[in-house]
Amino acid sequence: MLNPMKPSTAALITLLVTTAAPSHARAQGADLPTTCTPKADAAVDEGLNRLHNMMYIDAETAFGMAASADPTCAMAQWGIAMSTFHPLWPGGPTEAETERGTKAAERLAQMSMGSELEMAFAKAALAFYAPEHDSYPSRIAAWATAQDAAYAGNPDSIEAASLAALGRLATAPRGPDGIAVKAAVGDLLDQLHSSAPEHPGVIHYAIHAYDNPPLKDRGLPYAEIYDRAAPEAAHALHMPAHIFTRTGNWARSVDLNRRSAEAALKSSGDVIQNHYAHAVDYMVYGHLQLSEPEKAAELVAQMLEIENHQVGFGGAYALAAAPVRLVLEQENWADAAALSPDMHAAIPWEKFPQTVAMRWFAKGIGAARIDDVETARAAVQHLRVLHDQMQERGQGYWARLSEGQILSIEGWIELAEGNLDLALTHQTKAADIEDAIGKSPVTPGHVLPARELLGDMLVKTGHAEKAAEAYRATLASSPNRARSLAALK
Repeated sequence: MLNPMKPSTAALITLLVTTAAPSHARAQGADLPTTCTPKADAAVDEGLNRLHNMMYIDAETAFGMAASADPTCAMAQWGIAMSTFHPLWPGGPTEAETERGTKAAERLAQMSMGSELEMAFAKAALAFYAPEHDSYPSRIAAWATAQDAAYAGNPDSIEAASLAALGRLATAPRGPDGIAVKAAVGDLLDQLHSSAPEHPGVIHYAIHAYDNPPLKDRGLPYAEIYDRAAPEAAHALHMPAHIFTRTGNWARSVDLNRRSAEAALKSSGDVIQNHYAHAVDYMVYGHLQLSEPEKAAELVAQMLEIENHQVGFGGAYALAAAPVRLVLEQENWADAAALSPDMHAAIPWEKFPQTVAMRWFAKGIGAARIDDVETARAAVQHLRVLHDQMQERGQGYWARLSEGQILSIEGWIELAEGNLDLALTHQTKAADIEDAIGKSPVTPGHVLPARELLGDMLVKTGHAEKAAEAYRATLASSPNRARSLAALK
C-alpha cells in the first residue's frame, strides 16, 4: 500500500558519478555557467536539474534559494520564470503559476546579464511572457523560437542544446506529421548523450522524442537508465514507463510507477503532487493489462480517498481516467453506464472539460453496449457540450478526440437499433480519428481504443476476419493490450 506522507524538505536530487565529458558539459547533471555568487550558482544548477526532470515545484524552490543567496543573480529569476510553465504538459499553467512567473519575468527584464548565454536564456524566457501573445500555444512557440536562437548563438552549451530540443518537441505537430521532427530531435539528443551520458535533460527529452510507435525502440536505451540518473525525482522514475508502455512491458511500467508514486508522496507537502496520480493511472493501466484488476481497483480506491490532490491537468486526467479504465477494460458495461457524473471534489472540473469527457464517454459506450439507448444519447449530448468548450478554449487535440468518442457511442447506438452499416461507418471513422491524432503523453493509452471497439463491433456483426485485422492494428500501436490479445485467441 502507498501511504501519503508529508515531508520536511524535498530531498536533493542525487546524481551519478562524473565521467569524462567535453568542457561545456558536466556529465553528472546540469551545469549552467552563471555570473552569480558560488552559492547561488550551485542553487541554479540544482534548480536546472529539477527543471530538466520536470519537477517544477522543486525547481522553483531551488531557483528561489538562488535568488535569496544572490539578489542580483539573473538566472535565478530566469529559473523561476521557467518553472511556472510546462512546455510538454497538456494544459497551461495555473493562474497562480502565471502570476509568479510573470513577476519573475518582470524582475528579470530589469536585471543586468553577465554573459551572452545568460542574455540569450533571458530573452527566451521573456519571449514566453511577452504581452503581445494572446494564447498559451503562441507563448510556447515564441519561447521555443527564442530558445532555438539561444542554441544557435551558443552551440557549445549543452544546456542551450537540450532546452532547444525541448522547444522543438513542444512545437512539433501532433500525430504522424510530427514523427520526422521528433526523429530529428532524437538525432540531436543522441549526439549530446554521447558526450554527456548522464545529463537528465538529454535523457528525459529523448524519451519524449521516442514516445511514439515508430521510434519507440530508439527510446529503450534511455528508458533503461533514466531512473538511475535521478533516483529521487518522481517524474524521472515515471518517464521510462512511457517507452515500456509503448513496448507492452507492463511489469517494468508498474514497478517504475510504483517507485514514482512513492517518491511523489514523499516529496509532497500540503497537497499531493500531480506526479502521484499520474503514476497511479499508469499503474492501473499496467495491472489491467496483466489481468490484475484487484490490484488496479485497490490503487484507484486509495487515490480517490486522498482529499488534497494538487489542482492541475495531469492529476485531473488521472483522477478521471483511472476509475473509467477499471470498468471499460473489464467490459463491465452496466457499471460504466451507471457511473456517477460527480467526480473527485479536489478538482475544479469545469477547468478540464477534456478529462470530464472520459466519464461521459464511458457512460455512453457502456449504455449503448447494454442497449440502453436513452442513456447513451444523453451521454452524447454531454459530450457535445464539452466538445464545444474545448473548441472555444483552443484545445484542438482533445476536441478532435471527443469527436471520435461521440462517433463510437453513436456507432453502438446504431448497432443497438439494428443499423449495421451505419454503425460500422461511425466506428470506423472514430478509429481513423484516433489513429490520426495519436496518444497524448499524459496517458498510457486511450481508455478504450476506438480501433479495438471496431474489432468488437465486427465480431458482433459476423465479420471475424476483419475483426482480427482491427485487433492486430490495435496491437501494432499498443503492444500486448490484454483485450485485443484475448480477442485473437
